Amino acid sequence: MNLKQVITQIKKQIGLIAIACILMPAVAHAQTAPIPVGPVPNSRQIEWYHREIIAFFHFGMNTFANVNEGDGSASPQLFNPTALNCNQWTGVLKGAGIKTAIFVAKHADGFCNWPTAHTNYSVKNSPWKDGKGDVVREFTDACKAAGIKAAIYLGPHDRHDSRYGTPDYSDYYANQLSELLRNYGPIWEIWWDGAGADQIKSAFYDRWADTVRKLQPNCVVFGTKNSYRYADCRWMGNESGLSGDPCWSTINPVSILEEAAHITQLNHGELDGTAYVPAEVDVSIRPSWFYHEEEDAHVKSVAALWDLYFNSVGHNSVLLLNFPPDKRGLIPAIDSLRADSLRRLIDGTFKNNLAAGATIKSLHPRGGKYKPVNMVDNNESTYYATSDNATSDTITFSLGKKKTFDVLMLQEVIELGHRTTGWSVDYSSDGKNWTPIPEATGKQTIGYKWLVKFKPVTASKVRLKIISGKACLAIHTFGIYKQPSIR
Repeated sequence: MNLKQVITQIKKQIGLIAIACILMPAVAHAQTAPIPVGPVPNSRQIEWYHREIIAFFHFGMNTFANVNEGDGSASPQLFNPTALNCNQWTGVLKGAGIKTAIFVAKHADGFCNWPTAHTNYSVKNSPWKDGKGDVVREFTDACKAAGIKAAIYLGPHDRHDSRYGTPDYSDYYANQLSELLRNYGPIWEIWWDGAGADQIKSAFYDRWADTVRKLQPNCVVFGTKNSYRYADCRWMGNESGLSGDPCWSTINPVSILEEAAHITQLNHGELDGTAYVPAEVDVSIRPSWFYHEEEDAHVKSVAALWDLYFNSVGHNSVLLLNFPPDKRGLIPAIDSLRADSLRRLIDGTFKNNLAAGATIKSLHPRGGKYKPVNMVDNNESTYYATSDNATSDTITFSLGKKKTFDVLMLQEVIELGHRTTGWSVDYSSDGKNWTPIPEATGKQTIGYKWLVKFKPVTASKVRLKIISGKACLAIHTFGIYKQPSIR
Protein backbone atom coordinates (compact mmCIF):
# COMPACT_ATOMS: atom_id res chain seq x y z
CA MET A 1 0.00 0.00 0.00
CA ASN A 2 1.51 3.32 -1.02
CA LEU A 3 1.41 6.53 1.01
CA LYS A 4 -1.61 7.93 -0.85
CA GLN A 5 -3.64 4.78 -0.15
CA VAL A 6 -2.64 4.87 3.54
CA ILE A 7 -3.80 8.48 3.82
CA THR A 8 -7.10 7.62 2.13
CA GLN A 9 -7.66 4.71 4.51
CA ILE A 10 -6.94 6.90 7.54
CA LYS A 11 -9.45 9.49 6.31
CA LYS A 12 -12.10 6.79 5.96
CA GLN A 13 -11.49 5.58 9.49
CA ILE A 14 -11.62 9.11 10.87
CA GLY A 15 -14.91 9.62 9.03
CA LEU A 16 -16.38 6.44 10.49
CA ILE A 17 -15.31 7.46 13.97
CA ALA A 18 -16.89 10.88 13.49
CA ILE A 19 -20.15 9.32 12.33
CA ALA A 20 -20.11 6.96 15.30
CA CYS A 21 -19.57 9.88 17.66
CA ILE A 22 -22.56 11.64 16.14
CA LEU A 23 -24.81 8.56 16.31
CA MET A 24 -23.71 7.31 19.71
CA PRO A 25 -25.76 9.80 21.80
CA ALA A 26 -28.90 9.04 19.76
CA VAL A 27 -28.40 5.29 20.13
CA ALA A 28 -27.73 5.63 23.85
CA HIS A 29 -30.79 7.86 24.20
CA ALA A 30 -32.97 5.29 22.44
CA GLN A 31 -31.97 2.67 24.99
CA THR A 32 -32.65 4.94 27.98
CA ALA A 33 -36.09 5.03 29.56
CA PRO A 34 -37.87 8.38 29.97
CA ILE A 35 -37.37 10.03 33.33
CA PRO A 36 -40.44 10.14 35.64
CA VAL A 37 -42.14 13.51 35.94
CA GLY A 38 -44.01 14.82 38.99
CA PRO A 39 -45.49 12.58 41.70
CA VAL A 40 -45.65 8.88 40.80
CA PRO A 41 -47.64 5.96 42.27
CA ASN A 42 -46.34 3.65 44.98
CA SER A 43 -46.55 -0.14 44.61
CA ARG A 44 -49.86 -0.29 46.50
CA GLN A 45 -51.45 2.21 44.11
CA ILE A 46 -50.22 0.34 41.04
CA GLU A 47 -51.81 -2.88 42.34
CA TRP A 48 -54.99 -0.97 43.26
CA TYR A 49 -55.33 0.52 39.76
CA HIS A 50 -55.25 -2.93 38.21
CA ARG A 51 -58.30 -4.02 40.21
CA GLU A 52 -60.36 -1.57 38.09
CA ILE A 53 -63.64 -2.56 39.83
CA ILE A 54 -64.00 -3.25 43.56
CA ALA A 55 -67.16 -4.54 45.24
CA PHE A 56 -68.60 -2.87 48.33
CA PHE A 57 -70.80 -4.83 50.76
CA HIS A 58 -72.95 -2.72 53.10
CA PHE A 59 -74.56 -5.17 55.51
CA GLY A 60 -75.31 -4.87 59.21
CA MET A 61 -77.74 -3.44 61.70
CA ASN A 62 -79.04 -0.90 59.17
CA THR A 63 -80.13 -3.79 56.92
CA PHE A 64 -82.48 -5.09 59.62
CA ALA A 65 -83.58 -1.69 60.93
CA ASN A 66 -84.38 -0.74 57.30
CA VAL A 67 -82.45 2.54 57.49
CA ASN A 68 -79.34 3.93 55.84
CA GLU A 69 -77.97 5.90 58.78
CA GLY A 70 -78.70 4.24 62.11
CA ASP A 71 -78.30 6.26 65.29
CA GLY A 72 -76.70 3.43 67.28
CA SER A 73 -79.74 2.69 69.44
CA ALA A 74 -81.11 -0.37 67.61
CA SER A 75 -81.00 -3.58 69.65
CA PRO A 76 -78.53 -6.31 68.63
CA GLN A 77 -81.55 -8.63 68.75
CA LEU A 78 -82.60 -7.22 65.36
CA PHE A 79 -79.57 -8.74 63.63
CA ASN A 80 -80.58 -12.21 62.46
CA PRO A 81 -79.90 -13.13 58.80
CA THR A 82 -81.73 -16.31 57.87
CA ALA A 83 -79.44 -17.63 55.14
CA LEU A 84 -76.17 -15.69 55.28
CA ASN A 85 -73.76 -17.10 52.69
CA CYS A 86 -70.65 -15.09 51.87
CA ASN A 87 -69.67 -17.73 49.33
CA GLN A 88 -72.75 -16.61 47.39
CA TRP A 89 -71.43 -13.04 47.54
CA THR A 90 -68.04 -14.02 46.15
CA GLY A 91 -69.77 -16.18 43.54
CA VAL A 92 -71.49 -13.05 42.28
CA LEU A 93 -68.12 -11.33 42.09
CA LYS A 94 -66.50 -14.21 40.24
CA GLY A 95 -69.24 -14.02 37.62
CA ALA A 96 -68.75 -10.26 37.39
CA GLY A 97 -64.97 -10.53 37.12
CA ILE A 98 -64.45 -8.45 40.29
CA LYS A 99 -61.29 -9.40 42.17
CA THR A 100 -61.48 -7.29 45.34
CA ALA A 101 -64.26 -6.68 47.87
CA ILE A 102 -64.65 -4.28 50.80
CA PHE A 103 -66.93 -5.34 53.65
CA VAL A 104 -68.45 -2.87 56.11
CA ALA A 105 -67.29 -4.30 59.43
CA LYS A 106 -68.67 -1.32 61.37
CA HIS A 107 -70.77 1.53 60.03
CA ALA A 108 -71.53 4.81 61.80
CA ASP A 109 -74.25 3.15 63.92
CA GLY A 110 -71.40 1.40 65.75
CA PHE A 111 -72.68 -2.19 65.41
CA CYS A 112 -69.79 -4.58 64.83
CA ASN A 113 -70.11 -7.47 62.38
CA TRP A 114 -67.52 -9.51 64.26
CA PRO A 115 -67.37 -10.61 67.94
CA THR A 116 -64.98 -7.87 69.01
CA ALA A 117 -63.59 -8.02 72.53
CA HIS A 118 -64.03 -4.27 72.95
CA THR A 119 -67.81 -3.68 72.91
CA ASN A 120 -71.00 -5.62 73.51
CA TYR A 121 -72.65 -3.90 70.55
CA SER A 122 -71.84 -6.67 68.11
CA VAL A 123 -72.95 -9.97 66.59
CA LYS A 124 -72.04 -11.80 69.81
CA ASN A 125 -75.19 -10.34 71.42
CA SER A 126 -77.46 -11.13 68.47
CA PRO A 127 -79.65 -14.23 67.99
CA TRP A 128 -77.73 -15.10 64.80
CA LYS A 129 -75.92 -18.39 65.41
CA ASP A 130 -76.69 -17.97 69.13
CA GLY A 131 -74.19 -15.15 69.34
CA LYS A 132 -71.32 -17.30 68.05
CA GLY A 133 -71.26 -15.95 64.49
CA ASP A 134 -68.63 -13.78 62.83
CA VAL A 135 -69.57 -12.14 59.52
CA VAL A 136 -66.07 -10.75 58.99
CA ARG A 137 -64.64 -14.27 59.34
CA GLU A 138 -67.15 -15.71 56.88
CA PHE A 139 -66.44 -12.88 54.46
CA THR A 140 -62.64 -13.21 54.57
CA ASP A 141 -62.82 -17.03 54.39
CA ALA A 142 -65.09 -16.81 51.33
CA CYS A 143 -62.74 -14.32 49.68
CA LYS A 144 -59.76 -16.58 50.31
CA ALA A 145 -61.59 -19.60 48.84
CA ALA A 146 -62.60 -17.61 45.74
CA GLY A 147 -59.24 -15.93 45.16
CA ILE A 148 -60.69 -12.49 45.91
CA LYS A 149 -58.77 -9.84 47.84
CA ALA A 150 -60.54 -8.97 51.09
CA ALA A 151 -60.76 -5.40 52.37
CA ILE A 152 -62.45 -3.70 55.31
CA TYR A 153 -64.52 -0.56 55.96
CA LEU A 154 -64.13 0.31 59.65
CA GLY A 155 -66.11 3.49 60.12
CA PRO A 156 -64.28 6.16 62.16
CA HIS A 157 -67.65 7.73 63.03
CA ASP A 158 -69.57 5.95 65.81
CA ARG A 159 -73.00 7.06 66.99
CA HIS A 160 -73.29 4.29 69.57
CA ASP A 161 -70.10 4.78 71.57
CA SER A 162 -70.20 7.71 74.00
CA ARG A 163 -66.40 8.02 73.84
CA TYR A 164 -66.49 9.04 70.19
CA GLY A 165 -64.03 11.87 69.48
CA THR A 166 -62.07 11.40 72.71
CA PRO A 167 -58.62 9.85 73.31
CA ASP A 168 -60.41 6.85 74.83
CA TYR A 169 -62.22 6.34 71.54
CA SER A 170 -58.88 6.46 69.75
CA ASP A 171 -57.78 3.55 71.95
CA TYR A 172 -61.04 1.69 71.28
CA TYR A 173 -60.76 2.12 67.52
CA ALA A 174 -57.06 1.21 67.51
CA ASN A 175 -57.83 -2.02 69.37
CA GLN A 176 -60.57 -2.94 66.90
CA LEU A 177 -58.38 -2.08 63.94
CA SER A 178 -55.67 -4.31 65.36
CA GLU A 179 -58.17 -7.17 65.81
CA LEU A 180 -59.20 -6.99 62.18
CA LEU A 181 -55.71 -6.61 60.75
CA ARG A 182 -54.18 -9.37 62.89
CA ASN A 183 -56.82 -12.08 62.82
CA TYR A 184 -58.38 -12.26 59.35
CA GLY A 185 -55.53 -12.77 56.91
CA PRO A 186 -54.39 -10.27 54.26
CA ILE A 187 -56.47 -7.07 54.19
CA TRP A 188 -55.95 -5.18 50.94
CA GLU A 189 -57.69 -1.90 51.73
CA ILE A 190 -58.92 0.01 54.76
CA TRP A 191 -61.72 2.50 54.15
CA TRP A 192 -61.68 5.61 56.35
CA ASP A 193 -64.98 7.30 55.57
CA GLY A 194 -65.04 11.02 56.20
CA ALA A 195 -68.82 11.21 56.60
CA GLY A 196 -69.64 12.49 60.08
CA ALA A 197 -66.07 11.90 61.24
CA ASP A 198 -65.02 15.52 61.78
CA GLN A 199 -64.23 14.89 65.45
CA ILE A 200 -61.53 12.39 64.55
CA LYS A 201 -58.26 14.26 64.98
CA SER A 202 -55.22 13.91 62.76
CA ALA A 203 -53.27 12.56 65.73
CA PHE A 204 -55.70 9.63 65.95
CA TYR A 205 -55.03 8.80 62.32
CA ASP A 206 -51.28 9.03 62.91
CA ARG A 207 -51.59 6.18 65.37
CA TRP A 208 -54.07 4.15 63.32
CA ALA A 209 -52.03 4.52 60.13
CA ASP A 210 -48.98 3.25 61.97
CA THR A 211 -51.00 0.16 62.93
CA VAL A 212 -52.02 -0.39 59.30
CA ARG A 213 -48.46 -0.07 58.01
CA LYS A 214 -47.03 -2.40 60.66
CA LEU A 215 -49.67 -5.13 60.39
CA GLN A 216 -50.66 -4.93 56.71
CA PRO A 217 -47.92 -3.20 54.69
CA ASN A 218 -49.67 -3.88 51.36
CA CYS A 219 -52.98 -2.39 52.52
CA VAL A 220 -54.30 0.55 50.50
CA VAL A 221 -55.73 3.41 52.58
CA PHE A 222 -58.85 5.21 51.33
CA GLY A 223 -58.25 8.50 53.11
CA THR A 224 -60.47 11.53 53.68
CA LYS A 225 -60.30 14.75 55.67
CA ASN A 226 -57.93 14.32 58.65
CA SER A 227 -56.54 11.04 57.30
CA TYR A 228 -55.36 12.85 54.15
CA ARG A 229 -51.66 12.31 54.87
CA TYR A 230 -52.07 8.54 54.58
CA ALA A 231 -54.39 8.41 51.58
CA ASP A 232 -53.41 6.06 48.75
CA CYS A 233 -56.72 6.88 47.05
CA ARG A 234 -59.25 9.66 47.52
CA TRP A 235 -62.98 10.31 47.44
CA MET A 236 -63.95 11.91 44.14
CA GLY A 237 -66.55 14.30 45.48
CA ASN A 238 -69.87 12.52 44.84
CA GLU A 239 -71.60 9.18 45.32
CA SER A 240 -72.97 9.05 41.78
CA GLY A 241 -70.08 7.18 40.19
CA LEU A 242 -68.89 10.13 38.10
CA SER A 243 -65.23 11.09 37.89
CA GLY A 244 -64.33 14.36 36.25
CA ASP A 245 -62.98 15.11 32.80
CA PRO A 246 -60.09 15.65 33.20
CA CYS A 247 -59.35 13.47 36.21
CA TRP A 248 -55.75 13.68 37.36
CA SER A 249 -54.27 11.25 39.87
CA THR A 250 -52.33 14.15 41.37
CA ILE A 251 -53.84 16.54 43.88
CA ASN A 252 -52.82 18.98 46.59
CA PRO A 253 -53.33 17.35 50.02
CA VAL A 254 -55.26 20.35 51.34
CA SER A 255 -58.04 19.48 48.87
CA ILE A 256 -58.52 16.13 50.62
CA LEU A 257 -58.27 17.69 54.09
CA GLU A 258 -60.80 20.44 53.35
CA GLU A 259 -63.05 18.38 51.09
CA ALA A 260 -66.21 20.50 51.41
CA ALA A 261 -64.40 23.47 49.87
CA HIS A 262 -62.62 21.45 47.21
CA ILE A 263 -65.22 19.19 45.60
CA THR A 264 -64.11 20.24 42.11
CA GLN A 265 -60.49 19.41 42.90
CA LEU A 266 -61.49 16.02 44.32
CA ASN A 267 -63.49 15.26 41.19
CA HIS A 268 -60.90 16.42 38.67
CA GLY A 269 -57.65 16.10 40.56
CA GLU A 270 -55.02 18.80 40.07
CA LEU A 271 -52.48 18.65 37.25
CA ASP A 272 -49.78 20.29 39.34
CA GLY A 273 -50.80 18.60 42.60
CA THR A 274 -47.97 17.67 44.92
CA ALA A 275 -49.29 14.20 45.89
CA TYR A 276 -50.28 11.14 43.85
CA VAL A 277 -53.69 10.17 45.24
CA PRO A 278 -56.06 8.84 42.52
CA ALA A 279 -59.85 8.70 42.80
CA GLU A 280 -61.90 5.74 43.98
CA VAL A 281 -65.43 6.13 42.63
CA ASP A 282 -68.06 4.86 45.10
CA VAL A 283 -71.63 4.23 43.94
CA SER A 284 -74.34 1.71 44.77
CA ILE A 285 -76.02 -0.57 42.26
CA ARG A 286 -79.25 0.48 44.05
CA PRO A 287 -80.43 3.91 45.19
CA SER A 288 -79.28 3.21 48.78
CA TRP A 289 -76.16 1.76 50.36
CA PHE A 290 -78.09 -0.75 52.48
CA TYR A 291 -80.75 -3.14 51.18
CA HIS A 292 -84.40 -2.07 51.07
CA GLU A 293 -87.02 -4.30 49.53
CA GLU A 294 -88.81 -1.37 47.93
CA GLU A 295 -85.71 -0.71 45.79
CA ASP A 296 -85.81 -4.11 44.08
CA ALA A 297 -87.33 -2.43 41.02
CA HIS A 298 -84.64 0.26 40.94
CA VAL A 299 -81.44 -1.69 40.40
CA LYS A 300 -79.25 0.11 37.87
CA SER A 301 -79.66 -1.09 34.30
CA VAL A 302 -76.81 -2.59 32.31
CA ALA A 303 -76.70 0.57 30.19
CA ALA A 304 -76.40 2.70 33.35
CA LEU A 305 -73.61 0.47 34.68
CA TRP A 306 -71.84 0.69 31.31
CA ASP A 307 -71.92 4.49 31.53
CA LEU A 308 -70.59 4.30 35.10
CA TYR A 309 -67.72 2.11 33.91
CA PHE A 310 -66.70 4.70 31.32
CA ASN A 311 -67.04 7.54 33.82
CA SER A 312 -64.90 5.83 36.45
CA VAL A 313 -62.50 3.20 35.14
CA GLY A 314 -62.57 5.07 31.84
CA HIS A 315 -61.70 8.31 33.65
CA ASN A 316 -58.43 7.21 35.23
CA SER A 317 -60.15 5.97 38.41
CA VAL A 318 -61.27 2.75 40.10
CA LEU A 319 -64.97 1.90 40.39
CA LEU A 320 -66.23 0.90 43.86
CA LEU A 321 -69.62 -0.69 43.19
CA ASN A 322 -71.86 -1.49 46.15
CA PHE A 323 -73.91 -4.71 46.35
CA PRO A 324 -76.13 -4.63 49.48
CA PRO A 325 -77.02 -8.11 50.78
CA ASP A 326 -80.67 -8.50 51.82
CA LYS A 327 -82.07 -9.64 55.19
CA ARG A 328 -81.39 -13.23 54.27
CA GLY A 329 -77.72 -12.35 53.94
CA LEU A 330 -77.69 -12.90 50.15
CA ILE A 331 -77.10 -10.72 47.07
CA PRO A 332 -80.44 -10.52 45.23
CA ALA A 333 -80.56 -12.27 41.86
CA ILE A 334 -81.28 -9.10 39.88
CA ASP A 335 -78.14 -7.39 41.23
CA SER A 336 -76.08 -10.44 40.32
CA LEU A 337 -77.55 -10.59 36.83
CA ARG A 338 -76.80 -6.92 36.13
CA ALA A 339 -73.19 -7.28 37.32
CA ASP A 340 -72.71 -10.39 35.20
CA SER A 341 -74.11 -8.58 32.15
CA LEU A 342 -71.72 -5.69 32.72
CA ARG A 343 -68.79 -8.09 32.72
CA ARG A 344 -69.94 -9.70 29.47
CA LEU A 345 -70.18 -6.24 27.92
CA ILE A 346 -66.68 -5.29 29.09
CA ASP A 347 -65.14 -8.54 27.88
CA GLY A 348 -67.07 -8.48 24.62
CA THR A 349 -65.92 -4.96 23.83
CA PHE A 350 -62.25 -5.14 24.73
CA LYS A 351 -61.38 -8.67 23.62
CA ASN A 352 -60.40 -7.47 20.14
CA ASN A 353 -58.29 -4.36 19.53
CA LEU A 354 -59.06 -3.40 15.94
CA ALA A 355 -55.79 -1.47 15.79
CA ALA A 356 -53.75 -4.65 16.36
CA GLY A 357 -51.56 -5.35 13.35
CA ALA A 358 -51.77 -1.76 12.10
CA THR A 359 -48.85 -0.08 10.38
CA ILE A 360 -47.90 2.78 12.69
CA LYS A 361 -45.92 5.92 11.93
CA SER A 362 -45.06 8.73 14.32
CA LEU A 363 -43.22 12.02 13.98
CA HIS A 364 -40.89 11.83 16.97
CA PRO A 365 -40.04 8.21 17.83
CA ARG A 366 -37.50 7.65 20.57
CA GLY A 367 -36.14 4.63 18.77
CA GLY A 368 -34.70 1.48 20.21
CA LYS A 369 -37.18 -0.67 22.09
CA TYR A 370 -39.69 2.19 22.49
CA LYS A 371 -41.44 1.43 19.20
CA PRO A 372 -44.88 2.72 18.12
CA VAL A 373 -46.01 -0.88 17.57
CA ASN A 374 -45.77 -1.40 21.34
CA MET A 375 -49.06 0.47 21.69
CA VAL A 376 -50.99 -2.37 20.03
CA ASP A 377 -49.07 -5.44 21.23
CA ASN A 378 -51.35 -6.12 24.25
CA ASN A 379 -48.33 -6.02 26.54
CA GLU A 380 -48.32 -3.48 29.34
CA SER A 381 -44.58 -3.87 29.94
CA THR A 382 -43.73 -2.42 26.52
CA TYR A 383 -44.53 1.12 25.47
CA TYR A 384 -43.98 3.82 22.91
CA ALA A 385 -41.97 6.90 23.86
CA THR A 386 -40.85 10.00 22.03
CA SER A 387 -37.48 11.67 22.28
CA ASP A 388 -36.95 13.66 25.47
CA ASN A 389 -37.59 17.03 23.84
CA ALA A 390 -40.81 15.93 22.09
CA THR A 391 -43.88 16.62 24.23
CA SER A 392 -46.20 16.48 21.22
CA ASP A 393 -46.56 13.95 18.43
CA THR A 394 -48.80 12.71 15.65
CA ILE A 395 -49.22 8.94 15.45
CA THR A 396 -51.02 7.44 12.46
CA PHE A 397 -52.44 3.92 12.51
CA SER A 398 -53.02 2.42 9.05
CA LEU A 399 -55.53 -0.38 9.64
CA GLY A 400 -55.06 -2.16 6.31
CA LYS A 401 -58.76 -2.04 5.53
CA LYS A 402 -61.84 -0.15 6.63
CA LYS A 403 -63.00 -1.01 10.14
CA THR A 404 -65.98 0.15 12.19
CA PHE A 405 -65.51 1.10 15.83
CA ASP A 406 -67.18 3.15 18.56
CA VAL A 407 -64.81 2.96 21.55
CA LEU A 408 -61.21 4.00 22.00
CA MET A 409 -58.75 3.49 24.84
CA LEU A 410 -55.45 5.08 25.83
CA GLN A 411 -53.14 4.05 28.67
CA GLU A 412 -50.02 5.83 29.89
CA VAL A 413 -47.13 4.32 31.82
CA ILE A 414 -48.30 5.52 35.24
CA GLU A 415 -44.99 4.64 36.88
CA LEU A 416 -43.54 7.59 34.94
CA GLY A 417 -46.15 10.09 36.16
CA HIS A 418 -48.75 12.17 34.32
CA ARG A 419 -47.14 13.25 31.06
CA THR A 420 -49.72 14.02 28.36
CA THR A 421 -51.88 17.11 28.97
CA GLY A 422 -53.68 17.47 25.64
CA TRP A 423 -54.76 14.99 22.96
CA SER A 424 -57.35 14.23 20.31
CA VAL A 425 -58.24 11.48 17.81
CA ASP A 426 -59.49 11.74 14.23
CA TYR A 427 -60.05 9.24 11.44
CA SER A 428 -59.95 8.94 7.66
CA SER A 429 -61.35 6.64 5.02
CA ASP A 430 -58.94 7.73 2.28
CA GLY A 431 -55.86 8.88 4.20
CA LYS A 432 -56.33 12.45 2.95
CA ASN A 433 -59.47 13.83 4.55
CA TRP A 434 -59.62 13.65 8.32
CA THR A 435 -62.68 13.86 10.59
CA PRO A 436 -62.35 14.52 14.31
CA ILE A 437 -64.15 12.34 16.83
CA PRO A 438 -65.92 15.03 18.87
CA GLU A 439 -65.93 12.98 22.08
CA ALA A 440 -62.15 12.50 21.70
CA THR A 441 -61.29 16.11 20.94
CA GLY A 442 -59.70 18.49 23.44
CA LYS A 443 -58.92 15.75 25.96
CA GLN A 444 -56.30 16.21 28.67
CA THR A 445 -55.88 13.23 30.98
CA ILE A 446 -54.73 9.74 30.07
CA GLY A 447 -53.23 8.16 33.20
CA TYR A 448 -53.94 4.50 33.95
CA LYS A 449 -56.81 4.29 31.46
CA TRP A 450 -58.95 6.70 29.48
CA LEU A 451 -61.99 5.44 27.55
CA VAL A 452 -64.25 7.24 25.10
CA LYS A 453 -67.38 5.90 23.42
CA PHE A 454 -69.18 7.51 20.49
CA LYS A 455 -71.40 6.81 17.50
CA PRO A 456 -69.83 4.15 15.22
CA VAL A 457 -67.37 5.40 12.61
CA THR A 458 -65.73 3.53 9.73
CA ALA A 459 -62.13 4.25 8.78
CA SER A 460 -58.98 2.81 7.28
CA LYS A 461 -56.71 5.18 9.20
CA VAL A 462 -56.85 6.56 12.73
CA ARG A 463 -54.68 9.38 14.02
CA LEU A 464 -53.74 10.13 17.62
CA LYS A 465 -52.54 13.69 18.06
CA ILE A 466 -50.67 14.48 21.27
CA ILE A 467 -50.99 18.24 21.50
CA SER A 468 -49.19 19.01 24.74
CA GLY A 469 -47.41 17.39 27.65
CA LYS A 470 -45.31 17.89 30.76
CA ALA A 471 -42.66 15.55 29.35
CA CYS A 472 -42.08 13.18 26.46
CA LEU A 473 -44.76 10.59 25.68
CA ALA A 474 -44.90 7.18 27.38
CA ILE A 475 -48.00 5.33 26.12
CA HIS A 476 -48.33 1.56 26.38
CA THR A 477 -51.79 1.09 24.84
CA PHE A 478 -53.89 2.62 22.09
CA GLY A 479 -56.99 0.68 21.12
CA ILE A 480 -60.14 0.97 19.04
CA TYR A 481 -63.08 -1.36 19.67
CA LYS A 482 -66.66 -2.15 18.69
CA GLN A 483 -69.29 -2.50 21.41
CA PRO A 484 -71.71 -5.41 21.26
CA SER A 485 -75.38 -4.53 21.68
CA ILE A 486 -76.57 -3.84 25.22
CA ARG A 487 -79.38 -6.15 26.30
